Amino acid sequence: MKAALYLLVVLFSCSNSLAQKSGNNLEKVDGWYFRVTGGYPAAISFEPIVLFKDGTYFEIGEEALSEVDISQSKITDVNLWGKWTRNGTIFTLTNEENKSYQYDLDSGNWFVAFPYNPKIKLIGTYEKVSGGVYGNGLMALFSSKLTFLDDKHFTHAKNGGVTAYGSSAWKNDENSGVYHIKGNEISLSYNNGATIKLSFAIGAEGDNVIDTDMLFIGGKAYVIE
Repeated sequence: MKAALYLLVVLFSCSNSLAQKSGNNLEKVDGWYFRVTGGYPAAISFEPIVLFKDGTYFEIGEEALSEVDISQSKITDVNLWGKWTRNGTIFTLTNEENKSYQYDLDSGNWFVAFPYNPKIKLIGTYEKVSGGVYGNGLMALFSSKLTFLDDKHFTHAKNGGVTAYGSSAWKNDENSGVYHIKGNEISLSYNNGATIKLSFAIGAEGDNVIDTDMLFIGGKAYVIE
């Protein structure tokens, strides 16, 4: 009996600790943004950034913010962290190497990234493409397509391949399931039993008006077909 009570106390303490971490992370956020970097045309990239109220920023990746161990991440992923300041529409980000970069809300290189709300209807296929030409006849191409069929169901297709010296190898994979989005997090529950929780945000255009043609899923930009 005592062992059972002890186990219940331990489980309650662990779940309470996780809930506190989740809430604390989200409460510390000042805002979500994304920056545009690179050159014309293929090198352009869109990178989501989370600004915290304490003046630090985080280049959010695959993991949902509520599940990030911030203290540990600042040690193991130090290159993803830095400091930020704001003067009007100008945001200055200083990375771990003490190099500063300025971004302007009015210049087209810095935009607000929006959370999801139930009034938004996501229907259609969003695609992320990566890869390139690496020299010596080596080329690689990887595609991830996430299709929102309605307000609950999705399909996820992954295609990738490598071509080198006249030969090639390709792999295709497709799964389906149900999804749930809340704020800046998306949960994908696949029909094979796997469930993953990822960071999520919606892009913007022009004068920082919400634009559902671009989504940030797991820290990567997905563009509607």
